[in-house]
Amino acid sequence: MGDTVDEQERSVPLRTLADPARPRAGRAGPAPAPPTELALQVPPDPAQLAPLRRSVVAWARALDLTEEIVADLQLAVGEAAANGVEHAYPDTTSGLVEVTVRLRRRRGRRIIAVRVCDHGCWRPPPADPGYRGRGIAMIRAVAHDVAINAGAGGTEVTFSLPAS
Repeated sequence: MGDTVDEQERSVPLRTLADPARPRAGRAGPAPAPPTELALQVPPDPAQLAPLRRSVVAWARALDLTEEIVADLQLAVGEAAANGVEHAYPDTTSGLVEVTVRLRRRRGRRIIAVRVCDHGCWRPPPADPGYRGRGIAMIRAVAHDVAINAGAGGTEVTFSLPAS
């Protein structure tokens, strides 16, 4: 049985999520429902990871997710994106890491489905990661259905978290 969405999917540009509490000019009446999807593209620049994490937190809070879920989501998305930013494009500063976060309904329960994808090259984990190299283990600790698909066209990481 596939995923179904009970509520209409809504996407929103990143600039709208920067401050979800900020009133929007020119609108009267009740505030619109928060978007059920967040889609971002991040260049391979580690400085862009903090704004990405802030956007994920703002999106999750706009959906009234618990702080525990917000923290787990921020950690898992941040680690998956950091792997793409730091490792997918070692010989160039061009390329993107694509992040899609969706609120879905699966088997009657609300879940957050995440996809992080790059179009670079896969770097197998070193035998001894030293003090680093624990991102995938942290994702697996907080998320469900973690899958990593690496190929010639890039790497895709997918996982889900409960939304309630």
